[in-house]
Amino acid sequence: MKISFVRHLLSTAEGCHSGHSTIDMLSDDVLLCIFDSYRRKWSPDKLWLWDDLVHVCRRWRRIIFGCPRYLKLYLPCASKTDVLAMLDIWPALPLIFHPNLNAKDADEDDIIGALEHRDRMAEISVWGFKCSQSTFKKCVALMQEPFPVLTSLGFSGDIEMMFVITDAFLGGSAPLLQRIYLGGIRFPGLPKLLSSTSDLVDLYLGDFPMTGEGHIPPDVMTTCLSVLTKLRSLTITFLRQKSPPYPADQCPPPSVHTVLPALTKLLLGGPHGYLEDLVGRVDAPLLNSGKLEFYDEPVFDTPRVPQFIHRTEMFKLPCRVQVQFHKEYVTYKTDVDISFRSSISPEKYYDLSFPCSGSPAQVAITGRIFAQCPPLVSRVEFLGFGDNYFEEKKWWEVITPSRWLGFLRQFPAVQTLHLPVIGEVPCIAHMLGRLEGERAAEVLPALRTIELVCLPRKRSESLRLLEPFLVARRGSEHLVVVNVV
Repeated sequence: MKISFVRHLLSTAEGCHSGHSTIDMLSDDVLLCIFDSYRRKWSPDKLWLWDDLVHVCRRWRRIIFGCPRYLKLYLPCASKTDVLAMLDIWPALPLIFHPNLNAKDADEDDIIGALEHRDRMAEISVWGFKCSQSTFKKCVALMQEPFPVLTSLGFSGDIEMMFVITDAFLGGSAPLLQRIYLGGIRFPGLPKLLSSTSDLVDLYLGDFPMTGEGHIPPDVMTTCLSVLTKLRSLTITFLRQKSPPYPADQCPPPSVHTVLPALTKLLLGGPHGYLEDLVGRVDAPLLNSGKLEFYDEPVFDTPRVPQFIHRTEMFKLPCRVQVQFHKEYVTYKTDVDISFRSSISPEKYYDLSFPCSGSPAQVAITGRIFAQCPPLVSRVEFLGFGDNYFEEKKWWEVITPSRWLGFLRQFPAVQTLHLPVIGEVPCIAHMLGRLEGERAAEVLPALRTIELVCLPRKRSESLRLLEPFLVARRGSEHLVVVNVV
């Protein structure tokens, strides 16, 4: 126990006078605040060592056991044996059930028996089903009735089996649930359960089924989310599997979006058809971090993704954009990462990631994204490029200067351009140097600085390639300087 922290609080508490104070002088309310401060400082979301404090004296024991909900007192258990032992020692506190199904000496009946105390189960987190499939089925069989005080539920199954949970799970209702974590689980009754969880804060659906039993279409998912007004974190990642492409919704998104007023974190991974349809239906004004990962090459026929990002409050202010082109050395697969970050609060971000069918597609699809939402692009003050191509191949030479020109002309507010020079190739600096005369003045009109990332031996060559562009800008009001990083 962090005794030093408790002593510090005691020494600064109201009513303490240097050299003359004792703990007994503190009121019960002050001591209660001290205990809660200790809990928040060292274990805000975990089991904390309150059992050490209750052994200090009878008064402390009375104060702590007098406010179990305020101090978040729980009893950890992994088996029925644990529960029976604690019933003889402690008051009737809520239970946290974290069994280890992978343990060599695990007794299945003993583990399952703990679930018989459903009236006291506040948290259930069960893993290792791959090693004990029969145990999972027995766990689910015992959870067909309501668990009235359950606040957190976690099941992680075997993605090869994709266990199915029936509609009767938890009696179809769990009004106190705040966290749900399901991995590799098919749960057709999830929409019904979510409709009863108005206090839900975190929802994680991993290895979610793309098709068949347990799959939830985007419109149904949106309806489920609409009642979760306290939801702060949402993760949905689909199972990566060989299946027909998920059809993109050809209908325009609804004019009125479902608002997730408390959502601050959003991570989605799956086929572009599903994800575009989903984000086209929702607003998350307080979103400050997230990622959208497409498993297949997106089409971006509609501006749903950039408009979703633009509807987020943090991107209604100046922002930074970093575009990263990738190519795997072994498979030669290409993909793109685009990172949006707030210029005011850089820790606030939203990332896009998707595969492409080659270098031209990388530039074309990336340009299409930005072209679909001019209000968002008009706030980009920093534009950075990067690549990790391993070959010394001038991949950008297959991209015509006119296409690059069209790409860069979309960013009227960019003041800083960050360019990498990788290996023996000066990359985008080579392309930028082709823009002379009027074309150079038209591109990035607000540009003031080029950050050139290169080795010392590549500096002179890179500056030589940029020289036509820099000269053209000197003859105008848009002088550009180069900083070699």
